[in-house]
Amino acid sequence: MIEFKSVGKWFKGEEGPLFSSFSERIEKGEFILLTGRSGSGKTTLLRFLLKEDEPDSGEIYVNGQLLSDIKRSDIPSYRRQIGVVFQDFRLFEEYTVYGNLEMTLLLTGGRRREAEQRVTAVLRMLGIDRLYKRYPKELSGGEKQKVCLARALINNPSIVLADEPTGNLDPEASVEIMRLMELIHRKGVTVLMATHDLAAIEELAHTGRRISLDDNIGECKED
Repeated sequence: MIEFKSVGKWFKGEEGPLFSSFSERIEKGEFILLTGRSGSGKTTLLRFLLKEDEPDSGEIYVNGQLLSDIKRSDIPSYRRQIGVVFQDFRLFEEYTVYGNLEMTLLLTGGRRREAEQRVTAVLRMLGIDRLYKRYPKELSGGEKQKVCLARALINNPSIVLADEPTGNLDPEASVEIMRLMELIHRKGVTVLMATHDLAAIEELAHTGRRISLDDNIGECKED
């Protein structure tokens, strides 16, 4: 489903590559814990999959499609199959929870008449439908991240990318988010979760396969 073939990335001013030959195959429905030291390239790999950055060498395939072949005009369509969860939430402060999810659906080509049913279904699935009228400033960190999970699911994606989703949360909220990540995975979604949270790694070890960039990539750079 996702395949990295000898992928390399170099940054100007660095002595050597961020990574030089990363190869890995991720099957449909897998839960991947992407680990490694700060600066080892976890976020960079997720950015490659989102077409927000490009490798300097190698090839990346998603569902059999070579990402370098995707035209700029086709990137929005490609991204609809991918949900994203960020560490820093990135919610629209001027919109309610419902408005944030509706906006995401509309911006990615969804229809307004479909929004209410889809938003309600996702909020209920994650157990946060009571929050739909609240604004981000009225939410705790854990609640914000649950809304971000809902936003990631709004287009019924086949892949969810999570970049340090527990990084800004207290231990109790982190456990809740990890359980919801498992729930998403059980519905057949392929999950790639970049994390250095040891508690998260231990909690999800029975669910996910761990890929350590420290093990797979020769020289890793510290931030």
